[in-house]
Amino acid sequence: MTGTQRSARWPSAASLQGALALGAIMGIGRFVFTPALGAMEADGVITGERGAIIASANYAGYLVGAMVMLVGRRLQRPWPFRISLLALAATMALMVIPSFPIWFAARFIAGLASAVAFVAVAQVVATRRGEGYDPGIIYAGLGGGVAVTGIVGGLTAGLPWVAQWWIGGALILLVAVVIWRFDPTPGAPPAPTSMGEPIVPRPRTSWWLLFIQYGLQGAGYIILGTFLVVLVNAEVHVSLGAWFWVVAGLVAMPSTTIWRRVADRLSPALALSIVLGLQTVAALLPVLVGGMIAALLSAALFGGTFIAAVMLATGMIQLGVSGAAARLTALYSVGQLLGPLAVLPLLGSGYTGAFAVAAGINGVAFVLSIFLVRSLRPRRTLEP
Repeated sequence: MTGTQRSARWPSAASLQGALALGAIMGIGRFVFTPALGAMEADGVITGERGAIIASANYAGYLVGAMVMLVGRRLQRPWPFRISLLALAATMALMVIPSFPIWFAARFIAGLASAVAFVAVAQVVATRRGEGYDPGIIYAGLGGGVAVTGIVGGLTAGLPWVAQWWIGGALILLVAVVIWRFDPTPGAPPAPTSMGEPIVPRPRTSWWLLFIQYGLQGAGYIILGTFLVVLVNAEVHVSLGAWFWVVAGLVAMPSTTIWRRVADRLSPALALSIVLGLQTVAALLPVLVGGMIAALLSAALFGGTFIAAVMLATGMIQLGVSGAAARLTALYSVGQLLGPLAVLPLLGSGYTGAFAVAAGINGVAFVLSIFLVRSLRPRRTLEP
């Protein structure tokens, strides 16, 4: 077996490090709050309404981090990335202190740190794919991190709520040690492809369609991502929410590779449109059907689409827009900030109303994605 054959069969060290990075940064650093919120509610230390505010603090920090990366692209270097990992671990320790202001500040800082690190990784994936940075492998790490937080939540169900935060912080520190030499320095932007025939590009229209639908996508998905566990705890069984989150993470892991292949066969825009349609169904199932099976299917559909949507959208940044990854992440974080706040008045009567709002938002993003597909369709030029 040649070296080329081995590299085609096995993930590169760069891809594995990137996967561990996203697993720690996003899977644990950001999404540990979903199963942890269920434990905190069960122990009576927080309400759903306050949980939504804490979640929005994280998304506000994510917005600030994305804006920092937009104007400070020199931060896409090893040391800012490493500091972000250490800051995430520190915020996990702060979350064990039973103080709402401290929780708010800790999750804000966690959001800022995760945005700085995520933009760096996303830019590397988009610009250095030819150097062994496989997007399917790297984004699968996020799903692995989500699954880990669910497993930790399920196994610590009989322990105090602080257990999940201590374990999450320890895992992030462990990953930081393993990937300490990971280099997030981006390469040169990829040149747009012509699909083998002369085309007339429409980058401005395509960019704005991608930009707006990505912001809506952030608002819609985060409602599911924040309240899935507590919905299952309330509507199905109080001990099952964390395990449904495991389902979402396990489905998310292979989804990135699957959707990468779908995108290669169809197009990234068409694959993204299908993903958003399925995510709309994921939000509708608990509203229109309800029960354990509907919640399980919702968790699986959510897991199979939410990371893939990010991978597909950020992989389309070759539309000629400077700082596209940071711009997309900034608007995405605005959507994430507004999503939980938009459903805050509905949480007093349960969580199905919030899922209905998420379905509406995702539905609009789906419609815009159809127009995006049309705008990117190659147009033949007339031969002279």
